[in-house]
Amino acid sequence: MRIKLTISTLLCVSALAGCQMPPETEMPIPATFSQQAQQYPVKRPVVTMSDAAFQQNIGPFQIEQMNLSGKYMEKVTMNTGWKTTVTGGLLFQLLFHDTVNTRGDLVSDFSTRAEQSFNFNVAAAGLAPVHSDCQLLVFGTGEETLDNGVNSYNWQTSQPVVTYFGCRLTQNGQISELVVERKAGSAPTFRLHQGKQVIDLTPVHSGPDLSQYNELYQPVEVGYLFAKDAEVQSAQQLSLNQSRLWLGNDVTPAQQQWLLAVMFSLQMYHWQDRNWPAQS
Repeated sequence: MRIKLTISTLLCVSALAGCQMPPETEMPIPATFSQQAQQYPVKRPVVTMSDAAFQQNIGPFQIEQMNLSGKYMEKVTMNTGWKTTVTGGLLFQLLFHDTVNTRGDLVSDFSTRAEQSFNFNVAAAGLAPVHSDCQLLVFGTGEETLDNGVNSYNWQTSQPVVTYFGCRLTQNGQISELVVERKAGSAPTFRLHQGKQVIDLTPVHSGPDLSQYNELYQPVEVGYLFAKDAEVQSAQQLSLNQSRLWLGNDVTPAQQQWLLAVMFSLQMYHWQDRNWPAQS
């Protein structure tokens, strides 16, 4: 049975077309918009040996000249002191340690700062490229135990306090900006300007009705709608592996190009804002 399972797994890997994950539920978008919009898939590279792996064609547009930095993190110790802790609880101590820690732990509080940046172009035949230059900053706090001579284990916890994501987009000399701010315990805020024109960026949430049953439920956006003068111009569904976007057919090619630069910037943010390397 184990041999058969291994063979089946290998066959699945070698024939991905027959072993794909089932498609995700399509994000709800206004019916009037979907009827006059073109949908495109956005592909996340499986292997990222180079930044070029993120480059791809999306309809008549090309994502080019991707330049993605590494993830940089730093940790600063704020305070160290002796604390009585119950990490893991009594059962955890009894199961995994010879001596139950009744004296507490020497705990170090620290703050963290992490950052990453990327830039790319959106090109199209007959149009000047749109350049997007973005940076992600994550500030957090945490604590870790130091060896106290009683326990043979150490633990570390950390959590983000505030996250900032910002992009400067350039199209034919016009400078535009995209800003996302996330504070722990608060709904994220979004700001999008095309030159001096405000573009409405509306997040679409998963399970929005759950909040009426659980006040601690924090809705998570699964995509965005982009509108100008109350008219939806494009939409985006976020996903790790099955992202997609919609571009309105009534929107000019140059505006589609700019909207694509915004949406791909947000997609890169969604892909990169995860799995930050652990601090040692």
